[in-house]
Amino acid sequence: MPVYRLAPIDIRVNDEKWAASNLKEAVWVEAADELAARHSVEAATLKMVDFRPGQKLIFSPWLDDVVTSCQVDVDVSAPPAGQLITGSGKAIKI
Repeated sequence: MPVYRLAPIDIRVNDEKWAASNLKEAVWVEAADELAARHSVEAATLKMVDFRPGQKLIFSPWLDDVVTSCQVDVDVSAPPAGQLITGSGKAIKI
């Protein structure tokens, strides 16, 4: 399976969607396709956000291709099964 690199898009790092993630750096994850990669990172980094009536729902930035990039990275080894690796080298269980 390919390894995907997902990363914040610099001009969107202050987007309100980042409130729904506990991670705001590049990550690598092995996945069948881009959608599976995005969902894996979302699952591993999801942070609950308070909701108030009249306020729009905030979804994970990792699902939004305007806020985060996602591309196959052929220059890296696959992370351990069931984990993603962050840009700072931290392993996070999916």
